[in-house]
Amino acid sequence: MDYESQLRLERDIAVVRATLEAAGGQLVHRVADPDAPDAPIDPTGLYWAVIQPTEPGTKPFIARVFWTVYPDQPPSLLFATEIGGPTNVPSAWPAATGYRAPNDICKPFTAEGQGLHPEWAAGAQAWRSDGNPLLYVIENVQDDINRVRGARA
Repeated sequence: MDYESQLRLERDIAVVRATLEAAGGQLVHRVADPDAPDAPIDPTGLYWAVIQPTEPGTKPFIARVFWTVYPDQPPSLLFATEIGGPTNVPSAWPAATGYRAPNDICKPFTAEGQGLHPEWAAGAQAWRSDGNPLLYVIENVQDDINRVRGARA
């Protein structure tokens, strides 16, 4: 990720973090810890969104959100069993429309969806980089999860 993308992403993080925390989730980006030198470190642009469904008694989902260029391109978006965990376990994925566990999310707000549908590059499905794109992605995922009441694939 280039430095300009880093700065733009950092600008939008606080609002996303507050939004997730208000819903019982969190945003995680693992950085170097001098007290734990062997602990995993996430590359620049990789975040883990812990998304708590509104349905009582449901476990949170862990979305792996990876940006290569922010905000001009959509992120890669997959689901993991835990922060830093594998993304190829179907039960870690929501049972929402377009979420094709454990492969990809065929939605306009993901790099995978845009890659599968070049026709989405223009028109209503085109990626928009205005506003807070990270918040836009997280809100879409939260809405999709809540729509299926936290059901898993």
